[in-house]
Amino acid sequence: MSAFLVLLSLLAFLAPGISIAQPPPKRPPVMIGAGVVASPSPYEGVRRNLTPVPLLNVNLGRFSFRGIQARYRLWGDRRLNLAAVLQPRFQSYEGGDSRALEGMADRRKTAEAGLELTRRLGRWRLQVQGVTDLLGRHQGQEASAQLGYRLGGRRFTLSPGAGVEWASDRFVDYYYGVRPGEARAGRPAYSGQDAWSPFVALVARVRLTGRWGAFTYLRHSWLDEPVTDSPIVDRATVYSGVVAVSYAFGGGSGEGK
Repeated sequence: MSAFLVLLSLLAFLAPGISIAQPPPKRPPVMIGAGVVASPSPYEGVRRNLTPVPLLNVNLGRFSFRGIQARYRLWGDRRLNLAAVLQPRFQSYEGGDSRALEGMADRRKTAEAGLELTRRLGRWRLQVQGVTDLLGRHQGQEASAQLGYRLGGRRFTLSPGAGVEWASDRFVDYYYGVRPGEARAGRPAYSGQDAWSPFVALVARVRLTGRWGAFTYLRHSWLDEPVTDSPIVDRATVYSGVVAVSYAFGGGSGEGK
């Protein structure tokens, strides 16, 4: 079954419980910061892919920008809401990144947009997201579902979670495939198929002194066979994440996303 059909089924199941009369939660007007994004890099001979990025948290009614993701709330409240999302994808490589990739065309970063459904029940949070490529790079789609639990209070929170991520055949083919013209001895042509990869994640937020804060997101993914069978991939698990510091202006420091 298509992952987007799964997403629509979850929307239909969860939507009847929504109340649109409540206002959105109050948040600090502006938080700025800087961080480093570690993108998944399962490619042979490539051990890490780090990208420094500026971070911005701002809430303007239905529109918000959180970290590196822009969101527009279509309907909902804090317990259940549906939003349109726009976000970058930093996953990429160049043919010169390792000997195993020599002769491969570069795979580039891109921008993606889609829908995100968030359901909160006390300290539990279910998040379902589906996005598609906007720049015609991988020309595919990706969807994920994650369940998390929040621990801690106002100064420090820790949120472990687990989920599964689906990637379409075009996505897998772009980032992990080998085109016929790229095939070499020991690197046969390879076409990607849909992949389902489970993962665990950990989010930590801490208030430092005054208006300063720190944020960490870490994820460990187990790659599905359509990815690990690729001749340019040499590991079955990858780590990814974000580490950032921030400063709050206006209404005081507080929790971000």
